[in-house]
Amino acid sequence: MTAKVLTVAGSDVSGGAGLEADLKMFDEYGAFGTAVVTCIVTFDPNDGFAHVLEFIEPEVVTRQLESTLAVHEFTAIKSGMLGSVDSALVLAEELKTNDLPYVFDPVLVCKGAGTMVDLKDLFVENLVPLATVVTPNLEEAATLAGVDSIDSLEGMIEAAKIIHGHGAKNVVVKGGARLAGDDAIDILFDGETVTTLRSRKVNNKLVNGAGCSFASSIAAGIATGLDIKDAVVSAKEKVAHGIANCLDNATGVASLYHPASRVSPSSEVSVTVD
Repeated sequence: MTAKVLTVAGSDVSGGAGLEADLKMFDEYGAFGTAVVTCIVTFDPNDGFAHVLEFIEPEVVTRQLESTLAVHEFTAIKSGMLGSVDSALVLAEELKTNDLPYVFDPVLVCKGAGTMVDLKDLFVENLVPLATVVTPNLEEAATLAGVDSIDSLEGMIEAAKIIHGHGAKNVVVKGGARLAGDDAIDILFDGETVTTLRSRKVNNKLVNGAGCSFASSIAAGIATGLDIKDAVVSAKEKVAHGIANCLDNATGVASLYHPASRVSPSSEVSVTVD
């Protein structure tokens, strides 16, 4: 039976991130993907390709969710940028009505007057406890855990344990290339064991979409039968190959190449697991 995975996320017209990235990653696992659009990200070529975010009204997000959940029986759900508090609450209510695996990429962006603190409280109270896997980057992990900025493996582990205490079944803190040193490091905490994943940094480019793609790859891996640890390892491998083969574009931030592990794997990519 073909796995079906739903992403609830923003559309990034560059193609490297957002729901475009999610759907590409679902394809790499042979899963059928659908999307609920929460916002549209465009770029202003006359202003240094500055981001412009346009959020979808919550009632439209609701209709999309109700529609797609009625059309398909999904195997897993992944969410990224939710945009507004109302949209996040809509998703939380829908998730409470099923027991599907849920991968939560906690993008800390909010419509209007919302702040990171507002979203932190909303996420911790309403979405983190529903997550099979939550995948914050260093900034998001620090905010959700209520700690200062994270700049070490020890800090990542501390934050993961705090976030797990908020109710998530598994926490992946994405250190990636942001930590100092030669390795891109991520950690998985399942409530008992800390697993450290390392791969050599393959280039010095800024690459758009790595976080989105990591989370959607985990969701697709789970949907197609991988256990949590294997899904995380697979995701790191696919994203590392995508970074090694990233595509340059006019914005100055390269686009992740999602099928790279399949069509042009890099000999420089190797993931070790401790």
